[in-house]
Order: sequence, then structure tokens, then C-alpha cells
Amino acid sequence: MKKIAFVATGYILKYDGISVYTENLLLEFLSILNDKKDYQIDVYTGQSVVNLLKERIFKENLNNLNINIISVKDNKFISKIIDLNIKLIRNGKYDLIFMSNFMPTLCLPSKTMKVIHDFSVNHFSELYSKNYLKYHDMLLWYAKKFDYAIGYISNTTLADMEKFHKINPKNKELLYLPNGIPFKVKNYIRPQIQIIKNKYLTNNLELLVVGRINKHKGFDRILEFCKYFDKHFQEINKFESVKLNIVGKQTKETEDIFKDLDLKHLELDFHGFLYDEELNKLYAKSHFCLFLSRNEGYGIPLVEAMWFNSIPIISNIPIFSEVMGENYIKFDDKTGYQKAIVDFILNIFESEESRQNQQNIIELIVKKESNGYKLAANNLVNFIEKIKE
Repeated sequence: MKKIAFVATGYILKYDGISVYTENLLLEFLSILNDKKDYQIDVYTGQSVVNLLKERIFKENLNNLNINIISVKDNKFISKIIDLNIKLIRNGKYDLIFMSNFMPTLCLPSKTMKVIHDFSVNHFSELYSKNYLKYHDMLLWYAKKFDYAIGYISNTTLADMEKFHKINPKNKELLYLPNGIPFKVKNYIRPQIQIIKNKYLTNNLELLVVGRINKHKGFDRILEFCKYFDKHFQEINKFESVKLNIVGKQTKETEDIFKDLDLKHLELDFHGFLYDEELNKLYAKSHFCLFLSRNEGYGIPLVEAMWFNSIPIISNIPIFSEVMGENYIKFDDKTGYQKAIVDFILNIFESEESRQNQQNIIELIVKKESNGYKLAANNLVNFIEKIKE
């Protein structure tokens, strides 16, 4: 019998990218193992989210599996790390300790694998303290030297591992564990074709942004676009109203980003954190979703938006090219993106052929990304089955 620890202590009540990744990979992982009778799975998660995890994951028919849920103190980061490591040691040797994100571990008696999601710390070192940068570098150094393997969610992440930490398949066991479209949107029916067509016959434009409100996520770019749109609103002469819905966590940068903003024609509606149903409604009614990030590990809202047939407006970064393809139109600071985005929006509204072309692209991407978590879970199970006891 193989004994596996699935560490989900990065799972939190207010979902972030790690939480979405963790619950979807765990669901697919357990579903695959449900047909196998020679596994024991210990799922480690924070005390505050045990009930939530049970509600979202274990409502599925997993009766054939030997599963234990082990709660970990999560009121403070340090106490969580200490409690997790102590319990992993006390519960005996595992064939593999799998962590859905990077967590500090020391002297564990079992083989460990951790998943790295993005390298924002390295791309935007000026936004982080020196101590945090040292901490991040220490985690990657330790993983390279002591962890059994490292999981990565995209080819972009794989390239960044080599670029910043010289970690590659020649010096470390690496496993592709991709992201994908989460079940929190796949459980909702996609809009019908006629509803999508009718959405673009209106004179009221609905835009959506999902993510942290900082420069890393491109909110300064988004506001520059809004200023341009607002300034040229009369000469554009297409829309009666334009609303930008903003769903995301405010940061220390938020006040500076929105400082002295004066829009006369565009309405900004701040929603903060939204639960699945409310967010999915916004996806469905929005014409376009703005993703002008400077860096992403994957960009879960990007594929969520496409599930509801909201057309993505994206920046020119590697992960978006990986998800959307090289030929999908992208916008960056070098190409006068404010006017280019307005022209793109007008073209979609005024040309049925352009709309149809966009929908065709979206359908292909949705089909591809829908299998992401299943592929990751299969890769993980196959990897585990090759581990020698």
C-alpha cells in the first residue's frame, strides 16, 4: 500500500490562485485514486478550512478510498509551519509528501514534492522586502538540494526556474502539473449562442477586471486605458455608458494607483471579494475582461472569463501566449495600447465576423484548458506509482 500526504495548507477561506489550484487538483487526484484500493491519503489542511474542503471536495463519491483529514493550526504563519512539520513527522514515513505550493520543510523522513506557481518575486523584486527575497531564494535552494521533485504549472514557470535559479531537468526531477479551468465555473452552464450575440447589440459596454489591485497586475495600465477612453468618449460616439467592474483585493499600492483619477463618462464599480455565483454572473454579462498584467503564473480568471464567453484583452507576457497562442492579439506599452484596445473593442461590436472569429478561438482554448487539472492529476498518479518503496 502506498501512503501519500497531500498538503493543502495553502488553501484559504477567501480563494486565491493557490486555493483554486489545490482544490481542483485534489478533487481530480482523489477521483483517479478512487478506483485503486492500495492507497492511503492523508490530507493536511488548515483548521479554519476543514469544513469548506469537505463541502467542496468530499461531497463526491470517494467511498473506495482510505482518506484521513488532518487539521493544522493556521491562525499564524509560523505556527502553521511548525505544526505541519511536526505532524508530518509524527504520522510516519510516506511514499511521497506532496505540497500544492512551496512551504518550508526540514528533516522530513519522506520524499517531498512541492509545486512552484510563478516568479513574481524575481520579476518584481523592488516590490518585496529583502528578507522576503532571501526567504524565497532559500525555499528554492532547499528544494533544489533536498526535495525529491518539483512540480511546475506551465512552460513559463519552467523557463523561470532555469532563468532565476538554474533548476532544470538535468539537475532536478521535475513534473508538469498544469493549471486549468476550475470546477467552480465548469459547474455552471455556459451562455447560449444567442445570448452572446445579443450582448453585443447593446450600446452599454461592460468591462471586468479580476485580480489584486497593483502594478504587477497591470491596474495602472488599465486606468491609463480608462483615462484615454474617457477623454475620447464623445468622438468614439458608440456607447451610452461604460462600466468597469473591479473584483479584487486592494493593496498598499491601490491608493497611489487611483490617486487624482477623474473620470467623467466611465463608471468604476468596486466589488472586493466575491463568491463564485456573483463573480460568474459578472463574467457572463461582461463584454470584455481586461488582463494587462506584467507577470502571471497562469491567470485563472483568464480561462474563467472564456468559459462564460467574455472576450479577453491581454498583455503581451509569456504565460498568456502559452494559454492563448502566439497569434492571439496582445497589447503592451510599446504599441499605444490605449487606442489599440479601444479599436479592438469597436471592431468586435461592429463586425459580426470578428466576433465569430473570437468565439472560435475561445472555444478551442476552453476545450484545451478544460483538461488541465485532469492531466495534472494523471501525471501525479503516474509519478507516484513509479516511486520505489
